[in-house]
Amino acid sequence: MEKYRILGVDENASMEEVKRAYENKVREYRDNIKDEKRAMAFIKVFDKAYEEIKLEKEKNQYQQTRVIDRKEVEARQNSDSNEEESTRRRRRDGSSSRSVKSKNHNNKSKNNDKDREEKRSKSRKDQSKKKKESSSTSELIKLPLQIVILPIVALLSLVIFLCKIINLISWIASKVVMIAAIAVSAIHGYQIYIGHAPKYKIFIISGIAFVVALFLPIVLNTLLSILEGINNGLKKLV
Repeated sequence: MEKYRILGVDENASMEEVKRAYENKVREYRDNIKDEKRAMAFIKVFDKAYEEIKLEKEKNQYQQTRVIDRKEVEARQNSDSNEEESTRRRRRDGSSSRSVKSKNHNNKSKNNDKDREEKRSKSRKDQSKKKKESSSTSELIKLPLQIVILPIVALLSLVIFLCKIINLISWIASKVVMIAAIAVSAIHGYQIYIGHAPKYKIFIISGIAFVVALFLPIVLNTLLSILEGINNGLKKLV
C-alpha cells in the first residue's frame, strides 16, 4: 500500500520497524534538503503515513483481542454449563435423602415449638400474676401514706400563701427601712458637721438595718421556693 511505500517498509512489519523507518526518513530529508519549507512538506507526508499505519495496527490488535476474549467467554460458558449439569445431578441424587431428613426435622421442630409456646405462655401468666400482686401491695402501702400526706399538703399550701403575703410586705418594708437608714445616717452626719457630738450607735444601727432590709427579701424568696418544691413533690405522691 501507498503509506508503507512512502516509509519504505513491508506491510507485515512491526510497529517498532515502522517507527524506525519514519525517524530515518525524517532525519534524511532534514539533512539533505536545505529548503525548510520543502523539507517540512515531505515530513508532513511521512507524518501522515506514520499515523495511518499506527491507527491500522491498533485497529488490528483490538480486533484480535476481541476474538480472543470471545473465545475465552465461550470456553467459560461451556465450563459453567458442565458444572451446572453436574450440580443438578448431585441435587437430584441427594433430594430424596434430604426430603426424608427434612420431614423428620420438621416434626421435631414442630414438637419443640409447641413446648416453647407452652413454656412462654406459662411464664407470661406467672409474670402477669406477679405484676398484679406487686401493684396491689404497692397500692395498699401508698394508701395510708396518702392519707397522712394529704393534711401536710394542705398545711404547706396555707404556709406558702402566708409566706407570699409576708414576702410582699417585707419587700415594701425593706425599701422603707433602707431609705430611713440612709436618711438617719445623713441627718446625723449633718449634725456632726454642724458641731454636735458624734453618736456611732446611730451609724451602726442604720448599717445593720440597711443590710437586713437588703437581704431579707432574698432569704424569704429562697424559703418560699423550697417550700413550693416540697409541696409539689408531696402533691405528685398523693
